[in-house]
Amino acid sequence: MTPSGGSEQEDPFAGDDPLDAAGGSGDSPAAVEQPTAGEEASDDFDALGFDTGFGMDPGGLGDEDDTPPGGIYIGEDVSVLDAASIGRALAEADGTTEDYSLPDMGELAEGLVGIDLGAAVAVVAVFNKDGKHEIVPNADDDLNTPVQLFFDDDGERLVGREAREMAPSAPQRAVLDLKAAITDEGFRLEAGEEHGGALAAEDVVTVLIERLLADVREHTGEAPTHVALAAPLWFEERHREVLRRAVERVGATLVGITDEALAAAVPYSLRLPDLNERRALVFDLGHAALSVAVVRCAAGDIEVLAQASEQELGSHAWDELLAREAARKFEQKYGLNPLEDPAAAFDLRLRAEDAKKALSQRAQVTLVASCQGKTLKVGFSRQGFEEAARPLLEGARALMERVRDEAGVGSWEELDAVIMAGGGSRTPAVRRMLAKTTGKTIERGISPEDGVAVGSLYWGAGERHRQSRPDV
Repeated sequence: MTPSGGSEQEDPFAGDDPLDAAGGSGDSPAAVEQPTAGEEASDDFDALGFDTGFGMDPGGLGDEDDTPPGGIYIGEDVSVLDAASIGRALAEADGTTEDYSLPDMGELAEGLVGIDLGAAVAVVAVFNKDGKHEIVPNADDDLNTPVQLFFDDDGERLVGREAREMAPSAPQRAVLDLKAAITDEGFRLEAGEEHGGALAAEDVVTVLIERLLADVREHTGEAPTHVALAAPLWFEERHREVLRRAVERVGATLVGITDEALAAAVPYSLRLPDLNERRALVFDLGHAALSVAVVRCAAGDIEVLAQASEQELGSHAWDELLAREAARKFEQKYGLNPLEDPAAAFDLRLRAEDAKKALSQRAQVTLVASCQGKTLKVGFSRQGFEEAARPLLEGARALMERVRDEAGVGSWEELDAVIMAGGGSRTPAVRRMLAKTTGKTIERGISPEDGVAVGSLYWGAGERHRQSRPDV
């Protein structure tokens, strides 16, 4: 895309990106087709000014995986529970890892799960029998569960992939955005008499958590008893109360609810080699919002110095770029706008999300849009998508600078690390922007999708320890 003068605009975020490789399964999403060499889609590839991208070198797709094995360790075979435990242990040992004791790992880990209840997917972490953390697979053997729910007319409650597949057939019986449901005071889902009539947000969250805990029981053979949750900064107390009641309704004990930014920083803090102070930027690009925080890690403690969120900068806004362009092309051809048809809009937005993820792995994709029996293939290239998303990148950078200033950090050079969280942060353009803006190497280790769940788990263990002390 070029400015009105016709000359090509310089991309402030351009450059070699060693982190272009996207994570995940690597399977092509069902809603996205990839043209074979020489094949032309039924529609031309001028969406958002994109070219076909055929023959482009995706680059970076062989990025090696340097993710360390599960578990956080100091020295050899010492399982560390939380940042505070590291501080106490290292202080007692005078900088060594010998001759000190930790709280009973078995007691604190027993029955505990950490849950990142995202707007798009939920991730669950537990401690295994070796004391290491691990992500719990669901019934489909996936390491995250789409938070879509569907209540069919047979009385069955579908969660995850099945719900996502059924939702377009009857969107009035589906929940696509869980966080939007939680924050909408008037939310009611007309699920039908077979499901007890209209369902409130608490009812829907209860169904989801019940499914997640059932997955844990299936995976570990034991029923979880304690839950540690992370919530976004913009969740008010009444929204957190919905989560509390839902956990109680499934018969589990809520250890507590921490902020997502703090949870994302916990794995980084646990891996620090000493107790010296560090300041880090947390960049959490979730489906519902972009949240940015500056945290201070010192002597085993984590303090949030400043944080802010912008819902209009969430990764859903990236999806919407693709959905709206596909809808525009569809309307040009058929005189129908899929976004004005509830079922078609539901389906198109899911397909746009899949296309966005695919563009993190490939140079071009084809999105298939459908409405009222008509179908159209619309092509998108990564280059054109990134150009269209420029305002979102600029907004993200402005939010980062605002939070940095509010934290009293004079320049990016004063930060020690950049921590990514949320699946949206895997987008290559986002990583380039972060690296170019801050001049920092992006922290590697726990994947962005898993960091909040793992952090919640370790935070929950520390919180159980704190609650067990007589002075608390």
